[in-house]
Amino acid sequence: MFFKQIKTEGLAHFSYLIGDGKEMAVIDPRRDIGIYLEEARKAGMNIKYVFETHRNEDYIVGSLEIQEKTDAKVYISGHEDLGHVYGEKLYDGDTIKVGSLTIKGIHTPGHTLGHMSYGLYEENHEKPYMIFTGDCLFMGDLGRTDFYGEENLEKMTGLLYDSIFNKLIPLGDEVLIFPAHGAGSACGDTIDERPYTTLGYEKANNSELQVRSKEEFIEGFARMRLKPRYFERIEECNVKGAEFVGEEVLLKSLWLEEIEKSDKDLTLIDTRSKEAYFGGHIPGSIYFIRENISSYMGSVLHPDTPIAFIIDDNEEEKLKDLYWFSRRMGFEKIKGFVANGISQWESIGKDLETLQTITAEKYIEIANENEDYILLDVRKNNELEEEDPSKNRMNIPLQNLYKDWEEIPSNKTIYVLCRTGERSTIAASFIKSKGYDPQVISGGIQTLKTLLNK
Repeated sequence: MFFKQIKTEGLAHFSYLIGDGKEMAVIDPRRDIGIYLEEARKAGMNIKYVFETHRNEDYIVGSLEIQEKTDAKVYISGHEDLGHVYGEKLYDGDTIKVGSLTIKGIHTPGHTLGHMSYGLYEENHEKPYMIFTGDCLFMGDLGRTDFYGEENLEKMTGLLYDSIFNKLIPLGDEVLIFPAHGAGSACGDTIDERPYTTLGYEKANNSELQVRSKEEFIEGFARMRLKPRYFERIEECNVKGAEFVGEEVLLKSLWLEEIEKSDKDLTLIDTRSKEAYFGGHIPGSIYFIRENISSYMGSVLHPDTPIAFIIDDNEEEKLKDLYWFSRRMGFEKIKGFVANGISQWESIGKDLETLQTITAEKYIEIANENEDYILLDVRKNNELEEEDPSKNRMNIPLQNLYKDWEEIPSNKTIYVLCRTGERSTIAASFIKSKGYDPQVISGGIQTLKTLLNK
């Protein structure tokens, strides 16, 4: 048997290749499909099938492009009609042979109505060897159940309970579980940093499963979560199909002087270090780095936004990552990149802007003496604690800033806070592009609380 887990950095996404003999199947492929074609070539196998566990919300799937390249059959859930323009429908209990292996559909609704898990059975075995659980069951967590609105939240959470306790767990403690996401995904809350798990381990250790009844499960798990801005675009692309992207990174080298003259709508993404951005950046540019762009750019910017990356010289590898991280989230208007943008900007006689920071000590001093300010806290609601500083606090999670930023008073000093300083820098750069003059509290909430508790 051939088996390989493909981890997509940034999105914390897992896809899978399984095969036997000359036949191979792909489960939940990402948009850029070269890695699957290459693995099949190296193994001397042909990709015959693609299985989607559900209509994914957080990344564009590559199913159609694999089908175009290999003539593989694509299977989607038959338990929910979303208007897919592609795919053959698979139902609970349906089986597909991949060499001597059998893939069996298991309808596991909850995350979505049509959600499918796939059991992998070896020849002459009645129980599955492994199950690909998509966004149903994660390592230490479960898939969110709020995509159908608050009015359907309890219903969807109840379906998730039934899927896990009545369909998956009875299959046996020893069964290996391979989900579609790992730690850091927006499709879970606290997914553990592990590549796989077992049904038995999750039954015993997953905190969400330590309940005595369906009612207790619903009460504990049914809640609305923040939905990143770009999810809606992804949902549409994964039904109607997205533009094929091929394998090459095609990015133009841009000159700021030309952009100034001809492309006023372009948003510059400054991918240099936080310290470099603080020290001097092009007015209107927004701070995102390679390590956070997948987590946050799709929440702050609309996927239709024309963008270009500001990079330093000799950062071609980073540029490739930035390109693919963005394309996987549905950003199609990537106009190019600007190398040494700061030097270019200064060479045409333009002034840089700085983003101010303030130490936690200085902030405490100001807060004790002044009322005329706003503490903009961009953490999620479930991160807030009773002992957090709350004077003049305005909580707008970073994921909601794109629609709520106009509520921020423009006549007050704005101090921006998050857990560590990363999200607050993104938030501050965004509202600065809207005309505010914010200051980032360095060290984040932990530093602030440590000083306040002295």
